[in-house]
Amino acid sequence: MKKILIKNPNLIATMNDKMEEWSGGHILIEGDKIISIGKQSFKGNFDKEIDATGMVVLPGFINTHHHLYQSLTRNIPRMQDEELFPWLVNHYEVWREVDDEAIFTSAQTGLLELMLSGV
Repeated sequence: MKKILIKNPNLIATMNDKMEEWSGGHILIEGDKIISIGKQSFKGNFDKEIDATGMVVLPGFINTHHHLYQSLTRNIPRMQDEELFPWLVNHYEVWREVDDEAIFTSAQTGLLELMLSGV
């Protein structure tokens, strides 16, 4: 099984019972499971080591709600900084015209952004 070590993050948001946040430390992944999260450094042989210096790590975080079809329409200049209701009304006008190809491209864009951000 492949072993991956994530080391030295600026912050690990543990989401444990105490909701602790640690600076430094490690996350060890074996296969598709997180097997160790700790405050200390971790020694051993790994298939891959990721230096997370300057990063925040949320182990096990899974995004369970996303509007992938909105990826291509979220930055329309005239809709920036609007309050929620006008924003929705204006976007409904745009979304009404979105075709299957645009939805597919928007979903691909959103998924790539999530992968690049580590989600």
